[in-house]
This record gives sequence, C-alpha cells and structure tokens, in this order.
Amino acid sequence: MERRKFLQGTGMAGILAAGTAPAIVHAQQQIRWRLASSFPKSLETVFGASEAFAKYVSDATGGKFVISVHPGGELVPPFGVVDAVQQGTIECAHTAPYYFFGKDESFAFDCCIPFGMNSRAMSAWMFEGNGMKLMREFYAQYNIINFPCGNTGTQMGGWFRKEIKSVKDFDGLKIRIGGFGGRVLAKLGAVSQNIPAGEIYQALEKGTIDAAEWIGPYDDLRLGLHKVAKNYYFPAGGKAARNSRSTSTTSSGTACPPSTRPSSIRPRAPPMPPARHATTPATRVR
Repeated sequence: MERRKFLQGTGMAGILAAGTAPAIVHAQQQIRWRLASSFPKSLETVFGASEAFAKYVSDATGGKFVISVHPGGELVPPFGVVDAVQQGTIECAHTAPYYFFGKDESFAFDCCIPFGMNSRAMSAWMFEGNGMKLMREFYAQYNIINFPCGNTGTQMGGWFRKEIKSVKDFDGLKIRIGGFGGRVLAKLGAVSQNIPAGEIYQALEKGTIDAAEWIGPYDDLRLGLHKVAKNYYFPAGGKAARNSRSTSTTSSGTACPPSTRPSSIRPRAPPMPPARHATTPATRVR
C-alpha cells in the first residue's frame, strides 16, 4: 500500500498529526508510544486490531513512529486505560468505550447502546452526522482525543449456564455484560457485572456469574466460553454494533501547529460492505 494512500485512510492522518509529523519532518527523531489494550493477546481479532494499527503507523512513517502494543493488565488494568491515558501514564489505548459507562453514560454513545445503530449507521453518524465532533467535545474534558479503530458489527446474546425458557429466568441472573445493556437487563431482575475478557472464563467456571456475553462465535471460542456454558443465544439486542476506539492524550497534539492538531483532522470513513439485513428471533445454539 502506498504511504500517501494509506494516510488518507480512517483516522490515521489524525493519529500521525498528533505531535508526530513535525518531529519526523524536522528532527528525524523516532517517536515511541505505548498502547495499552483492554483485551488479552489471545484475541487476535480485537487485540490484533491494535497490532495492525501500530504496524500501519510504523510503515507509513518509515519506522519513525513506533507504537508498542500491550495486552490488558500488562501496563495497566484492562479497565484502567482511560485513567492511564488521561493522566499521561501511557500515550494511547485501544478499548471499547462503553466499559466506562460508570464514569459517564456518554461513553456508551462512542461504542454501542441497546437497540441502537448498526455498524453502517454508526459510521454514518460518526463521519457524516457530526458524531465525531460531539464525541471529541466530550473526550476533551478527559484530556483525550478519540479515533475510530474498529467495529465488531452485531454481536451474540451470550453464553448461559442454564437454559432460558422465559423472561422470568432473568430474575436474579448474574450476567457479565458491558455498558448500557446491563441497565436494560436490570429491569428484568438481572444483576450485571463488567468483567474483563481475560476473566470471563474463570467467573463462569466458578459460578461467580450465570451468563456472559462477549462478541461472537470466533472470539468466544478463543476464550473457551463454550466449555463452561452450553446455551448460546443470539442476537444481542444490546449490541447492534460495537465500536472500538484508539485514544491518545492531547499533550502531544496541542504542541503542534494549529493545522496539524488532531482536533482539525476529519477522519474519512472506511468502505462499508454491501447491505445485508436480517431479522431473527432469539435463538439458542447447543
């Protein structure tokens, strides 16, 4: 891929402009950042997105901008990445913003909300409907600049230790679910818990929780969830799409000339796949 074409891609021009381009052009010095992921390395899909991102940045800058990628828990706890970026402990992070719903409910709008937009609608809102501008204004209070960095699309409803036969079965059910979805299930009597990916298997195995949702078959099998919960339901009404985000501190960006600051960059939307719509009732997979 030609560097010029790559730099026109989604959000990369903004990342490179965040304090790096002037250093590369004038000083020719190597920039080194650390990226803390919220995901374990075993998930080569969501964690792999961070590695691909770091590789693209390095390739596009001729190795002058190097980002080392660290799995959840290596530098900071999986759910501690926002605080770490905000405080300048690390330079950037890759996460699912709805993990931080407890800090401010607005984080969910940068990821997914129950019965919300699908991946195409989310991209349309972000890039054409002022969504990016609104979220940038929100993140500014945390000293953070956000960039789109992946979308899982519609997810599965989750793995359950016991079969769900009626809505009443949710009463008292302890389920691992992130973001706003837990509040919806709470209306049915469920007790939601926000647990990092690397700890879900153990929680299910020990019976600490009765059910857990993650992403979809491939990623869920990588975590081994099928070994400790035999009932798999879909789709996930709480996740029509889930955006992941690469976040970076503003300390580097604000030192740049105004024309190259991340706040002045408008990322371009990635090509979207052909429209495929489907409606299906809740289904259990044995």
